[in-house]
Amino acid sequence: MKHRLDVLAVGLGILLAATPVAAQHSFSATYDSDRQVTLEGPVTRIDWVNPHAFFFINVRDAGGTITNWAVEFGNPFDLERDGWKRNTLHIGDLVAVEGIPARGAVRQAFAKSVVLKPGGKRLFAAPGRRASTSAAAPAPRWPNGHVRLGPPPGKKGYWGAASVKALVENSAVKIPMNDDGLLLNIGDADRVAPFKPWAKAVYEQRQRSLLKDDPFARCLPPGGPRQFHTPYGFQFVEQPELGRILVLLGGGDRNWRVIYTDGRPVGQAAELVLSYYGTSVGRWEGDTLVVESVGFNERFWMTNGGLPHTEALHLTERFSRPDLNTLKYEVTVDDPRTYTRPWSGGWTIRWVPDEEIQEYFCEDNAESTFIR
Repeated sequence: MKHRLDVLAVGLGILLAATPVAAQHSFSATYDSDRQVTLEGPVTRIDWVNPHAFFFINVRDAGGTITNWAVEFGNPFDLERDGWKRNTLHIGDLVAVEGIPARGAVRQAFAKSVVLKPGGKRLFAAPGRRASTSAAAPAPRWPNGHVRLGPPPGKKGYWGAASVKALVENSAVKIPMNDDGLLLNIGDADRVAPFKPWAKAVYEQRQRSLLKDDPFARCLPPGGPRQFHTPYGFQFVEQPELGRILVLLGGGDRNWRVIYTDGRPVGQAAELVLSYYGTSVGRWEGDTLVVESVGFNERFWMTNGGLPHTEALHLTERFSRPDLNTLKYEVTVDDPRTYTRPWSGGWTIRWVPDEEIQEYFCEDNAESTFIR
């Protein structure tokens, strides 16, 4: 009994001192990039979990009071690629952290650098974008001549980072926004998409609240174009003998989507069970896979930044692979209840060769943070 009470006391102390945001989160809603914080102290705990790895340190202020801070420092997949291991940092190590503090009163920060003291060994720096290491080559093909959307025969790989972070209407002028799809100038909202008045109001409210109500941050599936913006990529599993293509997502909660290629007609939304990914029917037009999807529910944001939609949403997506390393994604959004006209956007996605999608579950932080 005493052991159980001790565990509860320790757990409650950690929760009250520094409770990291559970599951996935919007960086902009969680952290205040206009501020900086410097922390120094011994490491008291390490959570090597997805999607956000944390370590905790005891920080002593000028008055001698000690507080426990949670420091987010990346995803284990990325950290391991950069040379970090579970045992790179140890309980008791004295570290200095330069970081971005969380909004509000939570004692939490996002590390920009971590230095081991004494000695000044730099353990960590926020990584930049990685370029594809795959050699240039033509797109692989099936025996019937269709482009393969997956790896070449006998190889591994998946689709990784997108060239842009949010869906906006095609335009010759770039709209400034951050990686969360948060506009740097809310006055640019009219340039994002041809909103109806209610939809623009919803979009602007989501932007002004720093995307804090994003369903994706609560582990709900990323429907619509957003599935191609999730961390850790996605993979096509083509099954021509079954008349379908599976889309397996590395981000989110390891969800999947089915694209039927057996010649069935596109359904009517009213006939379908509404879902996060809708009901998708695809056909090949030359080297381009054209996919029509209807039957969406309204419980997700269809892109970073908070674009709204209704059950009337009809997406037409076009996937083409001009070479081994590039996937071109184009989408036309047709939702007459939300937008004044159909509109289109798109981006390219890079190939990650010789790797499989890793196990990634967005609840891991929630499980590690709360008392069990």
